[in-house]
Amino acid sequence: MAKYKIVVTDWAEYDNLDNERRILEQLGDVEVLDYFYKDEEDIIKIVDDCDALIAQFGKITEKVIGAMKKCKVICRYGIGTDGTDIPAATAKNICVCNVNDYCRDEVSTHAMAFLLDANRRITQTTQRLKGGEWYKLGIEIPSLQKSTVGIISFGRIARATAEKLRPFCQNIWAADKYVDDDVMRKEGVEPKSTEEILAGADYIIIHAPLTDETFHMFNKEAFKKMKPTATLINVGRGAIVDTNDLVWALENKEIGYACIDVFEKEPLDKDHPILKMENVSLTPHRAWHSNESQKTLQSAPAEEIVRVLTGQKPVNLVNKELEKLFD
Repeated sequence: MAKYKIVVTDWAEYDNLDNERRILEQLGDVEVLDYFYKDEEDIIKIVDDCDALIAQFGKITEKVIGAMKKCKVICRYGIGTDGTDIPAATAKNICVCNVNDYCRDEVSTHAMAFLLDANRRITQTTQRLKGGEWYKLGIEIPSLQKSTVGIISFGRIARATAEKLRPFCQNIWAADKYVDDDVMRKEGVEPKSTEEILAGADYIIIHAPLTDETFHMFNKEAFKKMKPTATLINVGRGAIVDTNDLVWALENKEIGYACIDVFEKEPLDKDHPILKMENVSLTPHRAWHSNESQKTLQSAPAEEIVRVLTGQKPVNLVNKELEKLFD
């Protein structure tokens, strides 16, 4: 029996786990077991005696954590940790780590690509061109310089978006009650409330994490407050937007356009109504991706496991209460 057992619950996005295995070999006598499990009942079967766990989309619930007898660290492929019960892990002195220091440039660039696509209606006019239309396409295109862009949440990725946006747009607003107004102004954006952004922005970019507070933040009531010409851009977390309500808003012209990279349920059903709509630009949860970011994403969780299992404090420890374990 190997000294260390590492379980990877799911990794469907990648070609192989060669990089992770190479890093984990630093532990010496190590066994790496990989699966394609996302559901609680399946994951419970494989975590009993693991020393560490890596998950991509797998749900690491309180019951899963309760089934762990010796696990020291849970790592997520990505920034979001809403798929892990952090209080349950903390109660058992299990470190939870994410990959917090990657894809800043990629996601902010994707947000900009969506914004420019929506403003110039590239996707929409391409579809019409393929249908035989030419020149007079009947689509109004406002000046981006004179438009107002509102950013929901103002963390490091949102700030990168704001920096890239400044040459294109004079009016940039941001809403984040956890960031001081002076910090926003130094970053070249005007602090506003979420309500002000809903009512006044021509483009709204979501960079927020998924929390109880942001779950279904964009629903029918929110869409009714937006301009009928407004564009919603989501490169944050899927469940911040109620997908059914978004379809309703687009169908009923409560808003004009939507650019969505992350969805409440992934992958989208092949017959989902949003796939048949003209006034959308969609990508399959790929805002994070570049060759470089994928290398980082596949390296960081394994590196954190090596740190924790050799008594070192992890770099991206989410449950900060457990820093005391490494004093």
